[in-house]
Amino acid sequence: MQLNRVKSFVNQNLWGIMHYSLIHQIQQVWRSKSTPEMSTIVFSKDRAMQLHSLLSSFFDTKIGECGIIVIYAASTGVHKKAYDEVAAIFHNRVKFVDQGTFSSLKNCLSQMVSGLPNGKMFFLVDDIVFTEKVDYQKLAELDLSNTIFSIRMGEHLNYSYVVSKRQPLPQTLAAQGDYLVWNWNEGALDWGYPMSVDGHIFLTAEVLLWIKHLEFSSPSSFEGALQKLKIVYNSKRGMSYRKSRIVNIPANKVQNEVANLHGAVHQDDLLQQWNEGLAIDHARFRGWNNYSVHQETEFKFIRRG
Repeated sequence: MQLNRVKSFVNQNLWGIMHYSLIHQIQQVWRSKSTPEMSTIVFSKDRAMQLHSLLSSFFDTKIGECGIIVIYAASTGVHKKAYDEVAAIFHNRVKFVDQGTFSSLKNCLSQMVSGLPNGKMFFLVDDIVFTEKVDYQKLAELDLSNTIFSIRMGEHLNYSYVVSKRQPLPQTLAAQGDYLVWNWNEGALDWGYPMSVDGHIFLTAEVLLWIKHLEFSSPSSFEGALQKLKIVYNSKRGMSYRKSRIVNIPANKVQNEVANLHGAVHQDDLLQQWNEGLAIDHARFRGWNNYSVHQETEFKFIRRG
């Protein structure tokens, strides 16, 4: 066990030495100025109905401006048709990008992020729902030189779904007005996981550096590759609202790279309900006091207007 720890330490530090240039560039970005603009990119695959729920809740809770791009992948023509229908609903508010028209996700993501303002951004996945209002103008004005702001964290999150165990709140957790602050390197589980693609806000310029230097082929391997940078970001301060603004509802799984826990609501069954004119009733999640970042719950359906 001790030998494995030594090997892990050596490998991490060798990676750091080999990528000294990347780390130096990231630190330069932290010292540079960004514009007070916010953007988000959503990853979606074969889950048009869940994406519709996410987007609907996003706009229902949005205060201020936040540009939004959806990068989607459809494994069948029927799933593609459903995405076309979602795109038609949000055509004047969301940019939809078919990942299949690019040579790789890396190439697609590089082009999309390069076109964003030099401000701040965060990623989302399609099985997320917004539960509270988010003021993007205020968040866009935050100083992120030593902070990673998370819209998914909150003082009520005392359980980690992904490992099925309770998680302690950080000892350094403190309230500052409407916000919480803590040290990522002293947190456990979700409270010690700064490199997330579920609602953590970063400078757009540093995200571009990640895309350029890291190797990945999917959203899952992208987040996995980001963990190599944890040694750089772990010393930063965490910051969030006192109550989380989003919750991930893991009803199903559409990737085979990571054996994530998930529910039993198959995406093809949801597709059938979508084709019958139904939508997830996302409004029932407003104000939900979830106890975990990821939390299974029953969907209720309503007829699409």
